[in-house]
Amino acid sequence: MRYHTLTIAILITTLCFGQKLEKVKVSDTDPYNFYINDGDSTEVFYYKMVPESMPVGVLTIFPSGGEKIEDLLKQIDLHKVANKNDFLVIIPSYNWGTFQKTPDVNFIDGIFKQVVLEHKVTKENFILCGLSNGGMISLNYGITAIRDSSTYVIPRGIIGIDPPLDYARLYHYCEREIDRNFSDAGVAEAKWLLDVFDQIYQGSPDEQPQNYIDASIYSYGAEEGGNAQFLNDIPVRMYSDLNLDYLLNQRKRDLYDWNGIDIVAFVNQLMINGNNNAEVIISQNKGVRLDGTKHPHSWSIMDTDDTIEWMLDVIN
Repeated sequence: MRYHTLTIAILITTLCFGQKLEKVKVSDTDPYNFYINDGDSTEVFYYKMVPESMPVGVLTIFPSGGEKIEDLLKQIDLHKVANKNDFLVIIPSYNWGTFQKTPDVNFIDGIFKQVVLEHKVTKENFILCGLSNGGMISLNYGITAIRDSSTYVIPRGIIGIDPPLDYARLYHYCEREIDRNFSDAGVAEAKWLLDVFDQIYQGSPDEQPQNYIDASIYSYGAEEGGNAQFLNDIPVRMYSDLNLDYLLNQRKRDLYDWNGIDIVAFVNQLMINGNNNAEVIISQNKGVRLDGTKHPHSWSIMDTDDTIEWMLDVIN
């Protein structure tokens, strides 16, 4: 993807956000579907918020799968509070992406290079944060940085909000979801995921276990957690919400279907591996969606002030 030498920037002041966001266009085309649900637009871009003082670090916030940035910003204060604490904030137009992740990392690196060159910020203090798919790309970027030594920065810290981690467990969850046949949306998503996994990884986890270990952020039972081992030296904070009413009554699921089961195991494995700055926060019934409905897979499970305090501790 070709990045503009002269970026096109549009200053936008919005009443609902109360602070200035600068929109920077990256490209008129989106061949890898980094950003979906944006109508006929094929533009990819990022928003940035620049503090008045010299930035102490850079916080990158990724939307969840299919989530528009405008909807993300209605649900969080993290960008505003981070900016007030002298973080430069980046929000890329990334809510989908590829399973291979190489084009995704290249897209993100292009943004990071622009920000470092333009604002003279240190490459040492980049923190990545995201919900669901956004948490997955944050963690995958960190893994790629250490395993392949091929990224522009090495994250100083990573915040993951309820992301799926173990593709083998996710595969078997999809099988259960189809067998239960309770939620039309859940069954449709499960069938789609199984088709994708079978094609990309050449079969099921039982048939191709190493392919799933190689692709997953964390693999239960694999030595050092599989790819989790490459996050041993990066501070990691994970969030998940346990809502038994949602699981049992609204979806007919159980704890084997809960992302938190992998998240707790993942953090435990990092601690066993020697990561002294890995932690997990499990809330109960805290998740609320933009429309006001209770849902554990939501931005609201993250505590903003506590997260900012963690970020400041990480960079100091």
